[in-house]
Amino acid sequence: MKKNVSLIVFLLVGLVVQLAAQDTVKVDPIGKYPFIDWNNNQIINSPSLSAFFDKLYQLKKNKKGAVNIVHIGDSHIQADFLTHTVRQFMQKEFGNAGRGFVFPGRIAKTNEPQTISSSSSSVWEAKRIVFTDQPLPIGLGASTIRTVQPNAKFTMRTIDSPLLDYSFNRIDLFYKKDFSSYNIMVSDSVNHALAYVGPYTYESFANFSSVALPYKAHQVEFQILQPTTFQEQFTLFGINFSNSNPGVKYHAIGGNGAKFRHYLAAEFFVEQTPALEPDLFIISLGTNEAIEYPYVDKQFEEQIETFVTKLQQANPKALFLITTPMDFFRKRTRRNPGVETVQSKLMKFVDEKKLACWDLYTVAGGKHSADHWKKNGLMQADGIHATRTGYEVQGTMLYQALMNGYNEYVRFRYP
Repeated sequence: MKKNVSLIVFLLVGLVVQLAAQDTVKVDPIGKYPFIDWNNNQIINSPSLSAFFDKLYQLKKNKKGAVNIVHIGDSHIQADFLTHTVRQFMQKEFGNAGRGFVFPGRIAKTNEPQTISSSSSSVWEAKRIVFTDQPLPIGLGASTIRTVQPNAKFTMRTIDSPLLDYSFNRIDLFYKKDFSSYNIMVSDSVNHALAYVGPYTYESFANFSSVALPYKAHQVEFQILQPTTFQEQFTLFGINFSNSNPGVKYHAIGGNGAKFRHYLAAEFFVEQTPALEPDLFIISLGTNEAIEYPYVDKQFEEQIETFVTKLQQANPKALFLITTPMDFFRKRTRRNPGVETVQSKLMKFVDEKKLACWDLYTVAGGKHSADHWKKNGLMQADGIHATRTGYEVQGTMLYQALMNGYNEYVRFRYP
């Protein structure tokens, strides 16, 4: 009898361990680059993200709802190589709720992510977030396009990733919405009208309209309509593509050359963020402040705090993860002590505010680690930007750091 009881206990313990293992996420460090500190690739102050980790856990267990991550940054984020890598990992593990927020960069004559394609034969004005003196307002996309052509058209297409279907059946439009705005007709790839959008609809958020499509599509055309003479412009800040599936939406918003002060100067940026229902903001800025070494803006620390505070006020339930820039060169080959200055100021801020931090500077190898990244083909010739492979490595690092925090939370909360 004792043997039978012992066997039952052993089997039950084994089952509990197996179930606990199913709740966590397998993380395999990449050993290829010894200068990267994989063993210490952790989220600093990880417990501050407990509510975010719990929402991921509930999503994984119950297969219901969505978790929204909004990653804000500069050219490193606009390129969407780093964030594309994190998005793929997250959606394969927790579910794919859609491609998320995008901006038609090609129409604005700038780069756009690999998972979308935009086109238009119409005439558009464009403005990037760094040109604060130019007249167009900046909203959620860190860039803006505007047309005054009453019959203008533009096409948006989502491009699938391996094992990830980015077709959509809901479109959120972020645009200047008032009675001077044109109406918009949304059509599919064979010109069947699917929906209409205009200033006559009233949503919970300013400068925002949402439409549900009767079926999923990968491509839509937006056509300008002018039913009244009062309507004279269409100003677009970006588009959010969603599906009806439970899972993660990983929104990447970046502006080439952007600094904290540029986001603070963007007229509609902060006020539009609640429409994405963010659970977690990841803020990856500081590179362009460090580029200006030996000058570092005296108001830099104040700008960090003001930006985070404004986002917190607009999104009281959202949590925050601040990242530091990794070591890079100035003028292609010269050492840049400005990176250490920026990193130390960011670390001081997160320590004072008890926020989560991913210290990419340290994990990527610390001082003079740019030498190793460049030697191993992970950094471009400009000495600032990573190669595509380099960004994929960074994305893998960030995902693993997040999952290390998630696993730690699950083991503690759901033993």
